[in-house]
Amino acid sequence: MWAAAAPRRCDHRAVTKIRASIAERLRRSTRGLTPAIALLGAMAFISQVGVSIMLPLLPLYATSLGATPTVLGLLTSSFAILIAVGQLGGGYLVERVAPRRLVSLGIGTYAAANVLISTAGAALPLIAFRSLAGLGSGVNQVSERLYVAQAIDRTRLAFANGVLSAAGSAGAVLGPTVGGLLVGVSDLRLPFLAVSATSALAFVGSLFLPKPPAEAPAKAAEIEPTEPTVGRRFAWSAATRILVLLFLIQTSFQAGFGAFITTYAVFTQERLRWATAEVGLVFSAFGLGSILLGPVLANLADRRGRRDIAILGAGLVLLFPIVFVAELPRPVLYLVSVLSGAGVTALEASYFALLADATDGGRRGRAYGWISALSSLGIVVGATGASQLWDRTGDVGLGLLTTAVGLGLVVGFLLLFPRDRPVSAPG
Repeated sequence: MWAAAAPRRCDHRAVTKIRASIAERLRRSTRGLTPAIALLGAMAFISQVGVSIMLPLLPLYATSLGATPTVLGLLTSSFAILIAVGQLGGGYLVERVAPRRLVSLGIGTYAAANVLISTAGAALPLIAFRSLAGLGSGVNQVSERLYVAQAIDRTRLAFANGVLSAAGSAGAVLGPTVGGLLVGVSDLRLPFLAVSATSALAFVGSLFLPKPPAEAPAKAAEIEPTEPTVGRRFAWSAATRILVLLFLIQTSFQAGFGAFITTYAVFTQERLRWATAEVGLVFSAFGLGSILLGPVLANLADRRGRRDIAILGAGLVLLFPIVFVAELPRPVLYLVSVLSGAGVTALEASYFALLADATDGGRRGRAYGWISALSSLGIVVGATGASQLWDRTGDVGLGLLTTAVGLGLVVGFLLLFPRDRPVSAPG
């Protein structure tokens, strides 16, 4: 009897040990999921539901108001320029106003602008109102990432940023379906009112963001300029090179995005003969990839190295314009869209973690503001280049293919970036 009981006790201990190991791994993998990130994630989700309803339909709405390819490029470019202004202003304001309050200001401005967009009767007012939306979006973007850098332990920065990206992508899964239904029962103006409603809900949520331990803004005179570091291993000259590379990486990525958003919707309708409702389904596929694989890759970035995961993510996104211009079968297009969505989250999460490390020395708000603002102008370059190539050749596919140029540069600049060492978590 004792001989039979001994194996059972051993089995029980083994099972208990396995359960404890699994529980510990789960605890470690979700350590960065604080109440602040959970609330920001909820805000990102509801906001992105509205954005993904509207964004695929924006070029179609503009063309219904008489916009030409050049005007479409101007629409994207003006939005990007005002994003840059908002990011730069937010970077400076954060020294006087708490980042969580700037988040509210940015989201509120974006919501109001989309109400105005729904009233546009011609291309020119549409450009003006869309530019106002860009201003609010810029303030929100830089203040949100600054809030994360302030409120989250640096060993979990990639994971926290990955959660935000995945939450936004979850909204992108739902948004296009809702957008197709709204267009079916109304016209192209209704989606912009939906964006206003979801942004208003996110604004209310932002009022409850918890105050992080280090939120009290320091006065400019009290902040001594110190040397930014990445993993605290680089001298000043090397750190300057790091910031330049981060700027070039983000600029190239934004250029690719500008080319994509200017040409994608028209390409799928003119070349692939997709219905309006299906145009947004690719955004859902992006979101699915971000939800399922994005946080996994972001967590891997914290443990294995952020530069290498950023390169992997950029490579996955690079597949997207290539397979679409090649007009491969639908199953391949949707599969690549899922992988690209995971790639976007991996790239964003790794990038913002690297940027936070590179600005640990002080004046983080200004560094974020300048790098984010100037790199946003890459959208102007990408949108203008794609629209002009499309306009001069009459081939929207060539315009979409310029997306690959920006992503190729991202990979190239990341290869020049020094490989970072994973930062050990305390305890």
